Amino acid sequence: MVDLSTAMAAAAAGDRRRGGRDGEKKRPGGKVGTEPFDPADHVIKEKADAASMWLVIIYAVLIATLMRYLIMPALDEPASVLWSLPLLLIFTIPPLHKLILSRYAERYTFGNWFRASFLYTFTWLAVCFILVNPPLADISPPEVAEQVKFVDLDDPDWNQKLGDFSAADNLSSRNLALAFAVRDNIDAGSVNVVVEITWTGSGQTGWNQTGTASSMQVDWSNYSENVSSVATKPTDVAILLELDGVSFDTGNSYTIKIELSQEGDPWDLMETETHRFVITT
Repeated sequence: MVDLSTAMAAAAAGDRRRGGRDGEKKRPGGKVGTEPFDPADHVIKEKADAASMWLVIIYAVLIATLMRYLIMPALDEPASVLWSLPLLLIFTIPPLHKLILSRYAERYTFGNWFRASFLYTFTWLAVCFILVNPPLADISPPEVAEQVKFVDLDDPDWNQKLGDFSAADNLSSRNLALAFAVRDNIDAGSVNVVVEITWTGSGQTGWNQTGTASSMQVDWSNYSENVSSVATKPTDVAILLELDGVSFDTGNSYTIKIELSQEGDPWDLMETETHRFVITT
């Protein structure tokens, strides 16, 4: 017979043996297949990612600079190559990594190329935005600020936006002037302005006037206080041209062409605005 104390001692010994065999501490993630954390490997991975980031940023800045100072001056106007070529260069990112960062080449996966492509694209766009805008460059043409109107110099309260007119407007009996404003992102006063008016019908002829916006600039508040919609920004250059020699007769068709040009950087800039109207009975 086995006494009680002997049985209890045997059971305790069995529990200790099972705890050492089945209850031993498992490595983290063993049941789900997670790899153990390796600090040294993690450091190498972080270095590889940092090297990739700086390589892509430098590459994007280099491409944007070359496009701005090498390709753009060779063109006369904007072209699709200015955006298509830099975007196609995304495909050179993997070989560039393998060439320059060969020590980390085996660590780069599709996820790295995906992130690098987005980083390259947005870095290139940001640098391009800086390089093609003032004060480093000017690729935005000048423009007519807001509306183009007729103003009666003898009637301060009369002004009309260009459009079809009728005989009741009495344009032929009014002392008319053409009112508009020039807007530019650097210096609107230096913009070259050409205004041409042609018409068909009786007394067919033409009228034109040229000059810089600053030479045509005038304060028209003495003529009409209701043309504030023509110039809405402090930098807009207001222009008022007296239309001497233009005959506004019923039945005629008129074309008013406003051409604005300036020497931009890296190419010359030009904008044209045309208005056509008739005077009906």
